[in-house]
Amino acid sequence: MFLENRTELQRQSPMTMNETASIMCETIVVNALLELAEDPQEELGILDISLNSDSQVIVDVYSRYLFEKEVFERREQAELSADDYNEIMERAQKETYSDGLDPRYLQKFMWTWKPHYYLPELSFYNFPYAFGLLFANGLYSVYRQRGLSFVPAFHNLLANTGMERAAELALRFGIDIQKPDFWRSSMEVINQRVDRFVELSGD
Repeated sequence: MFLENRTELQRQSPMTMNETASIMCETIVVNALLELAEDPQEELGILDISLNSDSQVIVDVYSRYLFEKEVFERREQAELSADDYNEIMERAQKETYSDGLDPRYLQKFMWTWKPHYYLPELSFYNFPYAFGLLFANGLYSVYRQRGLSFVPAFHNLLANTGMERAAELALRFGIDIQKPDFWRSSMEVINQRVDRFVELSGD
């Protein structure tokens, strides 16, 4: 909608920015639902769905990033066998999930059913999803600080997603994504949901 007046080339936004609008809206809707929930079990159900999605993007996607990174590094030196891929995938999952995942449920064959690994134009295809989630959550934190005055700036940011790199674009609106504080505020959105989930579940 915000790109409709742009030229065809200007509408080609990078994958890292493609999820911004949808995740921002999703975050607003989920938080509104949590505020409207009258039953603790209803609130717990909403949090469960939301946190499952967040953990998949942040933790599982990171494991796939580590897998792909090691494959590229080792492939420069030698050919890799199916056993090599299994070993790399399992190690990546252990590194990212740590003791948060029962070792019985590690999936060393994950690389066999992700077709983007085999498309040369889509290296590190999973990274934009993690970036997109955290970028949108960070923007949501800014929105909570600035209130409705941030809405026109957000619309303007969406209208310019195909015009500049993410860091340069965000800086135009007083947001520095090259500093850790932005990403910490993004993670805090998820941390608050985790804390509330633990409180409700009694774990």
